[in-house]
Amino acid sequence: MVKRQPEQTLLVSTKNADTVGRARNSLRTWMHLPAIFYLVLLTQIPFLYALWTSLHSWNLLEPALGKPFVGLANYAYELLHDPEFWPVVENTGKLIFGSIVVCIIVGTMLALLLHRAFPGRNLLRTVIIIPFLITPSVSAVVWKNLILSPSFGLINWLITTLGGQPVPWLSKFPMLSIIGMTSWEWTPFFVLVLTAGLQSVPEETIEAARVDGADGPTILWRIVLPFLRHYYEVAVLLGTIFIFQTFGKIYIATAGGPGILTTTLPYYTYQVAFQHWAVGQAATIGVFGVILAIILAQIMVRYFTRGVEVEGVE
Repeated sequence: MVKRQPEQTLLVSTKNADTVGRARNSLRTWMHLPAIFYLVLLTQIPFLYALWTSLHSWNLLEPALGKPFVGLANYAYELLHDPEFWPVVENTGKLIFGSIVVCIIVGTMLALLLHRAFPGRNLLRTVIIIPFLITPSVSAVVWKNLILSPSFGLINWLITTLGGQPVPWLSKFPMLSIIGMTSWEWTPFFVLVLTAGLQSVPEETIEAARVDGADGPTILWRIVLPFLRHYYEVAVLLGTIFIFQTFGKIYIATAGGPGILTTTLPYYTYQVAFQHWAVGQAATIGVFGVILAIILAQIMVRYFTRGVEVEGVE
């Protein structure tokens, strides 16, 4: 029987280890393919189909006309000749900006409150998260019938109790009402993100500031809020993407009205597709909305990333 020398045994072991390592790397390379296929199937294929549809004239009320190719005619009509398109884009910007501002202000105050120790804090944390978990259509029904109703809504009850006159919120202040509903839903998300940020603020820095004589507002403005910058960036970026997709509240509460005062790009896409049956134009509006969201997200990401790079250089 021939015995292997130690050098030969080590060489064989090394070759086996290399073979096993290559097999594992090959397996890891192929394991991500199902996830990529799933994402392509659910996102890219529908988007490419919408893009193809936007290049055709397709009206469901006139099937005999077919789907003739019109190139960029739908885009030219929406961007240059549709009288409702740019006001709808403006409404979308108002909804996003107003909701983000309210979420930042109220979310910061609630996060600071929940960061302090007091009896019932855990119960309050659970209650604050509830709006984030409720279906948007359900929250719209609650707001429309129980909170903003001019006859028996909670807000008008408080106004009349104090001697004022009831206000038809959804008809007189439609966009403000939608912003209130949207902020009520997404403020808990900002609270969660900012609460996580507050828990990571170094206590040593705060204690050192107190020793140096800094009061509460100074610590808040000079230490806490600057430290939460990156958490604000994450919350604003994701919140903008989520709020951009608002549909259920508008559909149930105002139906885009009065007129088009609360019509946003997602709801306008629905109107053109399922009320006017102009599928080609609806696909054009949808593609424009996707491109607008991507551009906005890229601008925000580049701005935030530039800030991180500058800090790293410093």
